Amino acid sequence: MLFHRIPGDPQARFYISRCKYCGTKYVKIANKTAFCSDECRCKSKQDSKARYQRKRRKLIRDGELVSNENNYVGTGFLSKHRRTNFKDEYLSILKEKRRIGVAF
Repeated sequence: MLFHRIPGDPQARFYISRCKYCGTKYVKIANKTAFCSDECRCKSKQDSKARYQRKRRKLIRDGELVSNENNYVGTGFLSKHRRTNFKDEYLSILKEKRRIGVAF
């Protein structure tokens, strides 16, 4: 590679750096770059999100974190009309109580 540097220009510095994702060497033109390509940047972001979700699911499964992603209006198991079978109605009420985190 051939780089043209303007003498005395502090902005025109090039560094050899290692990619945070794959470890290959690349020419670091901007100070903020940490990855050798957009592909490595995207894959690193995917891995980071996957690690976060695995950790979050484990905390929810162990009971240390209460998930509230289903606590939106209109996502409940109860309908406007009562069910004719008492057992089905009772089970749907219990299911809804578990969903919103209410314990009597």
